[in-house]
Amino acid sequence: MATPHVAGVAALIKQLNPSWTPSMIASAIATTATKYDENNGRIIMAEGYGIGSLYPSTAFEFGSGLVSPKRALDPGLVFSSGYEDYIAFLCSLPGMDPATIKNATGESCNGSLTHPDNLNLPSITISALNGSRSVHRTVKNVQRKPETYLCAVLPPNGTAVSVHPPWFSIASEGSQELVVEFNVTKAMDDFSFGEIVLTGSLNHIIRIPVSVYPIKV
Repeated sequence: MATPHVAGVAALIKQLNPSWTPSMIASAIATTATKYDENNGRIIMAEGYGIGSLYPSTAFEFGSGLVSPKRALDPGLVFSSGYEDYIAFLCSLPGMDPATIKNATGESCNGSLTHPDNLNLPSITISALNGSRSVHRTVKNVQRKPETYLCAVLPPNGTAVSVHPPWFSIASEGSQELVVEFNVTKAMDDFSFGEIVLTGSLNHIIRIPVSVYPIKV
C-alpha cells in the first residue's frame, strides 16, 4: 500500500503548490518523514534492528522512514534537481560513454557534476569512501518567511562528518549551499548509517539520511 499512499500525499502537495517540480515534492516527503512510529511508540530505523527487533531497519530498508502528510505539506526546505542535473549526473559516472547517453536520452554531455555524489538529492550515499570527500547540496526555502537553521550530524560508524556552514539564515525563496565533509576514522566491512538534521527556528526539521561504506583511512 505504500505506492498509493505516497502518490496521494504527492497529489496533495501538488494541489497546494502547483509550481513545484517532482523532485521538490519527493524532497518534501522524504525530509519530513520520521524514524518513529508514534502510534506504536517504536523506533523503525536504527543502526541494527527495529520493529520489536524482528527485522533489519536501516536506510536501505526504510528509506527516510514513515511518511508524514502534515509535515510534508510544510517542509520548510527542499532539495531540487532538474532534467539537466540528471543528464550531468549520468555524464559524471565513471566509465560512462557519452555516446551511450546521447543514444538513450538524445542529450550530449555538455557538462557533468564534479562527482556523482553531488546530485542534489535529499540523501547521501558513498559506496567506497577512501580517506575524505566533500559532498555538495543546495536547499531552497519554500515558505513565505525567512528562517534560521542549525545543522547537526549523527555520523555513520567509522566516519567523521561535518556540515558547512554549521548554521545559516535563509530568505523566503532563497537558496543555501551546504558542503558536507566526510573523513574515514575507521575502515568498516559494510555500510554504516547516520543522518544530518537541519532544525529551523520556525520548527521545521529536515532529515537527510546518510549511508557510507568507509574502506580506508
